[in-house]
Amino acid sequence: GIETPEPEALRFMRKKQNLVRPICESVQKLNAHGMEVVAGIILGLDTDTPDTVDHVLSFIEASQIPMLTINLLYALPKTPLYRRLLEAKRLTEALGRVSNVDFNMPYETVIGMWRRCIGEAYDPPRLLERFAYQTEMTFPRRILPRRKPAHSDVAFGMNVLARVLWTSGCRAGHRRAFWRLAAPLLRAGRIEELIHIGVVSYHLIRFTREALAGEGEACFYADPSRAGHEAV
Repeated sequence: GIETPEPEALRFMRKKQNLVRPICESVQKLNAHGMEVVAGIILGLDTDTPDTVDHVLSFIEASQIPMLTINLLYALPKTPLYRRLLEAKRLTEALGRVSNVDFNMPYETVIGMWRRCIGEAYDPPRLLERFAYQTEMTFPRRILPRRKPAHSDVAFGMNVLARVLWTSGCRAGHRRAFWRLAAPLLRAGRIEELIHIGVVSYHLIRFTREALAGEGEACFYADPSRAGHEAV
């Protein structure tokens, strides 16, 4: 629920709890207790400007959060946002749009901002560098359950590891960046972390490529009936 790093936008949406302390400071405190942060980011807010995407990307780099859900604003029925936009006649069901919001900025401008944001956020080297930060600052501080794994658990884990190494370490175009991160983890026996990073990063990179090719959904909580329309 980070939503945006822009203070004016947080005040406008009355999410003042995000302004109590610097967001990056809060993220670092959570990381220091072994908790990895997954951030929700929204583009297309009324307060957005052409500079918003730069602010979001700077925040991603500063916070070192690997996984973010970067969405376009979408008004869900029976919410204050939906009612406000309905009264302002800013809801649209036009075909070919992934969002039902008539943004303050031109639709294509907002889509371009979203494309640039996910393209840079999930550029493989950048993404894996943020995961590398997590391996140093977050994962070692996790409280893990103390139990001896069953033979079936070990066999399953080794099978998944082999698939990760084959998919991301041999076949993927980002394999060099992957091995820079994976090799030290493999040597240290940090298998669970390696599997987690391999699976999640592969999904995020693949999703981004599909989205930039016009096949991805720019709003994960949009009305499913819109799925038949071209998203972006």
